[in-house]
Order: sequence, then structure tokens, then C-alpha cells
Amino acid sequence: AFVEDLRRRGRADGSFALACKPWLFNVNFFYFPPRIRRILEARGIATTKATHDNDMVNEGEAENVDFIEIPDDIAQDLANVSVLLKLRLHEAGEMIIPYQPLNNQKADCFRLVLAGKKDFGINDIRHILDAMDKYGNDL
Repeated sequence: AFVEDLRRRGRADGSFALACKPWLFNVNFFYFPPRIRRILEARGIATTKATHDNDMVNEGEAENVDFIEIPDDIAQDLANVSVLLKLRLHEAGEMIIPYQPLNNQKADCFRLVLAGKKDFGINDIRHILDAMDKYGNDL
């Protein structure tokens, strides 16, 4: 459910994109504040198309999908966004969400691990994405 909601938000405004193929309980994704989206789009990189057009990408599947390639200078900028966003979310008492680059990328992505006995519903998912957008929108 998290992957689908993330993809829906990404299609709508380009604020989120998968960073790699999702695993069953582990989803790595980028958050692009409006300023970063504008820079990427000015360079011809459409975040609203990133990993969202292929309906075959589901949690746990190993489909061959094109993921957004982030230029090095933007990757550094996203690293700063990740640090500030994580700090803001933590200070507000919303959540602690880790970030790190994947092996084949320079840009930091957020990692959400959905495991345990908690019933993780659509409202929880939307709260995570809404909170990230709320606290990161001006970065």
C-alpha cells in the first residue's frame, strides 16, 4: 500500500519517486521539494514520470525499471535536504526516518521499513508522506 500511495503522489506532483525496486518490507524513495523539482524539470528530468508509468513494479517484484538519474550537484543538494528534513521531522516529534545513498547512487534516499505486528494502514502511509511534504516543502 505504501508503494502505491507513493507512486500516486509522484504521478500527481513529482514530490516522491522510488529510488530502487521495493522489497517486501523495505521501500527506498526520494523526496523532492518544489525547488529541486523545478531544477530537475529545467534540466529535462521529469520527476512525475520517474518509476510511475510501469504498473508492473510492485513490492517484492524484480522488474527492470528505469529509475530517475540524479545529477551529482543535485545529489549533493538532496543530501542537505535529507539532513534538514530528518531533523525537522524528529524535532517536531513526527518520526525518525533514516536516509542513505544506495550502492549505485550518490543521492540520499529515505528508507522505510514496514515490519512488525503493527497494523500499518493507508492513513499511516498518508501521514508519513504528508508530514515529509509539510516539513520539507521549503527546502
